[in-house]
Amino acid sequence: MFSSISVFQLIAMHTTDLVCLHDEDNSIRFATTSSKDILGFPSEDLLGKKLTDFLSEQFINEMDFNTLMRFFEQPGTRIRYQIKHGKGKLLWLETTYTTLEPGMNYRSLSTTRDITESVHLTDDLMQALSKEQELSKFKTNLYSIASHEFKTPLAIIQANIEMLKVKQSPKLLTVGLATMEEEVDRLNDMIMDMLELKRLTMGRRNFNTTAVDVKQLITDLMEIYKGEENNYKLDLIIEGVEPFEIQADYSLMRYILTNLIGNSIKFSNDVVDVKVRLRYQADALEILVEDKGIGIPEEDQTRIFQSFYRGSNAGNISGTGVGLSIVSEFVNLHKGKIKLQSEEGQGSTFTITLPKS
Repeated sequence: MFSSISVFQLIAMHTTDLVCLHDEDNSIRFATTSSKDILGFPSEDLLGKKLTDFLSEQFINEMDFNTLMRFFEQPGTRIRYQIKHGKGKLLWLETTYTTLEPGMNYRSLSTTRDITESVHLTDDLMQALSKEQELSKFKTNLYSIASHEFKTPLAIIQANIEMLKVKQSPKLLTVGLATMEEEVDRLNDMIMDMLELKRLTMGRRNFNTTAVDVKQLITDLMEIYKGEENNYKLDLIIEGVEPFEIQADYSLMRYILTNLIGNSIKFSNDVVDVKVRLRYQADALEILVEDKGIGIPEEDQTRIFQSFYRGSNAGNISGTGVGLSIVSEFVNLHKGKIKLQSEEGQGSTFTITLPKS
């Protein structure tokens, strides 16, 4: 038969939880040998100390320390907190205090266990849930936009097909095919925007940098727009030091510039007057896309880079409201910044700042 003392000694030596006895000052007067695993210190090193002595600096900075101390000094409570282990790693612990009967040599008993794995699992689950909610919201907005924005070009294409079924004169054929081609391009642009947004949302967008000549890229894009038989006034202005190439993802940069220049044209009034300024600095490149279009109302400007958001004055101008959100994300991938200056009815200027390398 084991004596009561030997049973208690056996439990104290082999319990995986840290069990401590505390005096009136909440200082530790006894600790089981499991302190080596839980706190990273042998039990004898804990004597005279408090569990609060092991709190991590990060946890203390994030909490109200005085309130935290009251929890540790209040028997009957259960506390979750972060400590710095003796080996330098950060662990999450859970301690439960139990008040002992009056007249004993100790005021309270505490049991402490390592819950780090549980906390990390909870964080992972919360992140997964947040991602799932984000994807669910994305799908809802996607379906809403698709049902609304895709309907117009499809209706125009269908109307032209019906018209050509009735009559196929050379003039009607030319006009009808040109109109349908324009609407197909419009549909294709919207679908590409949706696909880009999906890749970003799912975290599947590749990012491959190379030397990119932004000046040449903009020159090529302007030639495309000017070649569409439109009376567009598009100017490229070079400022600052000698032009240089930047380290960037070419396809992403092309998307950024195509979207901003295209928007400047699309949201202009009868006269399209767009200026693109390249300001070459010692260690950065500023790209300014300026137009004299309809502008963006002040109340919309803080949300203009959010997915599926469109300015309140966009009216019947086609669009899904995802282009600028993608542009913003692409700029962030390049460790750059984008800002907007706009006045309703006067035009807008989007400024992108990108590091040289």
